[in-house]
Amino acid sequence: MKHFFEHYVGKALSETTVPREDLFVQTKFVTQEHHKPFALPYPRYEEPYPFEACVLSYFRSLENLKTDYIDAFLVHAPELTADSMVPLLQTVMKLKQRGRIRYTGISNVPTVQILKFLNEQVPGVIQIVQNPLHVAWDPEYKISQYCREHGIQYNTFHTLTTSDRFLESDLLQQIAKQRRSTPQQIFLQFCIEIGITPLIGARSVANLTSCLRLANGAFGALSFDQKRGIVKFLAEQAIINRQRSAFILEKRRRELRTERKLEKREELQQLRAEIAEETAEEDAQEQELINAAKMKARAKAFAQRLYAEAGVQHATEDEQEHSTGGDTRLVGEEE
Repeated sequence: MKHFFEHYVGKALSETTVPREDLFVQTKFVTQEHHKPFALPYPRYEEPYPFEACVLSYFRSLENLKTDYIDAFLVHAPELTADSMVPLLQTVMKLKQRGRIRYTGISNVPTVQILKFLNEQVPGVIQIVQNPLHVAWDPEYKISQYCREHGIQYNTFHTLTTSDRFLESDLLQQIAKQRRSTPQQIFLQFCIEIGITPLIGARSVANLTSCLRLANGAFGALSFDQKRGIVKFLAEQAIINRQRSAFILEKRRRELRTERKLEKREELQQLRAEIAEETAEEDAQEQELINAAKMKARAKAFAQRLYAEAGVQHATEDEQEHSTGGDTRLVGEEE
């Protein structure tokens, strides 16, 4: 199922014979950074006022899903700051109080510090956190630990697609062989036993059916030694995550330095362009003065030629300035 196609889910819900109470329907309010204009059920809105859009999204979700209530309504907002998230979560809490949302929460929370801040600022609204299982910004799985300690349901996506190192390991291959199952089933069962609800997708009915035993608890718990071996593997992964995080952080620092250099270069180019424009204006003004002086000189020369042709001597400017009383006359002109 692709994003932004909740009306398809609504169609399936209206046609299924499975009782509504046996299904768990979750949807999200997506913030501006990930917004798709005109895609249902997410209305357009202007930053920094997503609150009205959140309320409208809630009502549209009820309509699109063709249901009287939503089991989980999450805010998908990795780019919003912690301060801007607080009033948005307060809006979500008010929606929950209407009685048509069972659980609320957030998706893609970047750090455990932000999660702690939001959970303390708006108590009770974060019942679910939904994040990728392995991420560079949480290399030591502290968000998962915080959720366990505070009774928050922790959902993970990309649970299998980012766990190749686990699935291909001799350890999981051996456990899967002992349990007559697959490494994927073993790893998902491990996640469930440590308090993680893995969100899975399947490209075939067979793969989807293979997860039913996990969902209904029929798969059976892992032994202590099996879990201890996977936990050790997880600790090794945390070290890899820290190295990956340091690499990504350094890469981002280089990108920021490059961006700042480009900004300075653009500012310098803009300054040079402004100086060139000012210089061009000054040159144009100077040229206008020169052209005016030339025109004045040509006009004066033309006038003198006309006087000469008429046989009349024209007084020079110096003679005019030194004439008595400032009276300027042509030589030979009668009183």
